[in-house]
Amino acid sequence: MINNEYPRNSFPLLTAVGILFTLLLCLFGSAMIAVAVPKTTPLIAMLLNSVEQPIVYSNISAYPTPTPFLPAINQNVQTDSITQTEPSSTPSPQPEPIPVPDDEPVEELDEETGEIPLSASISGVVGSPQHYTLDCEAQAAVDWARFFGVDIDRSKFIERMPKSDDPEEGFVGDVNGPMGQFPPDDYGVHSGPVADLLVEYGLNAKAVRGWDLEQLKKEISSGRPVIVWIVNLPFEIDTMEYTASNGHTTTVARFEHTWIVTGYNMNVLTVIDSEWTYNVKTGNFLKRWAALGNQAIIYKP
Repeated sequence: MINNEYPRNSFPLLTAVGILFTLLLCLFGSAMIAVAVPKTTPLIAMLLNSVEQPIVYSNISAYPTPTPFLPAINQNVQTDSITQTEPSSTPSPQPEPIPVPDDEPVEELDEETGEIPLSASISGVVGSPQHYTLDCEAQAAVDWARFFGVDIDRSKFIERMPKSDDPEEGFVGDVNGPMGQFPPDDYGVHSGPVADLLVEYGLNAKAVRGWDLEQLKKEISSGRPVIVWIVNLPFEIDTMEYTASNGHTTTVARFEHTWIVTGYNMNVLTVIDSEWTYNVKTGNFLKRWAALGNQAIIYKP
């Protein structure tokens, strides 16, 4: 006859061994998972005693200043897991023209070698707003003269300007007429009559034509701003040969305008346009200047 009774103390011992083995197996498995996938769950992280709390900025001044190239950081972000977002499809606004600082020093022309510096800037030239639609030449002349120590009343300057249907002889049309016309309609005046009137005010002004970029840069690097005749931005360049009643033929352009050039570098020229100061790319400047024959007014030392 078979005895089916087990010893009374064998079951508790086997059970204890099984439970112990199971616990060891669970701990071993948890450790392996934590190694393979760190911080998989809060439970495993707690078991490993490595739970990290996110760092929260409490002072908004601690954030980097937002710029078009540096987005602001979200407040509730862990420092080791910042998510980079895709750039927005909305185009960023175009930056405003950046004025050249007034205290930037002039890189002077090397008198011994005659070499022109790669960049130069003149401080102290202050622009002023136009009073009429077509008084840019008078406005530029008065601002330019002030730099050289001569104060001119703009209204009297406009009154003293000769009148003609030839822009090489005097002002064509009404100073408050519409912009963008060819003479004999309301137009403006070229460099010659403006320089002649500046001389009457005691300035060593000289009208030049056919100048190049090197000559212009030489003047700027010598500390002398230059008035130039251009086709105004952002209008298309549209020129024609015009013959006045005196029989003289000259090149004229729609939106004839004046700038005072005060600086340059390898890529841009700095101009004062009425009350604004901004940079114009060299290629764009040269095309607009060439449209009216590279006219300018310079100061003869």
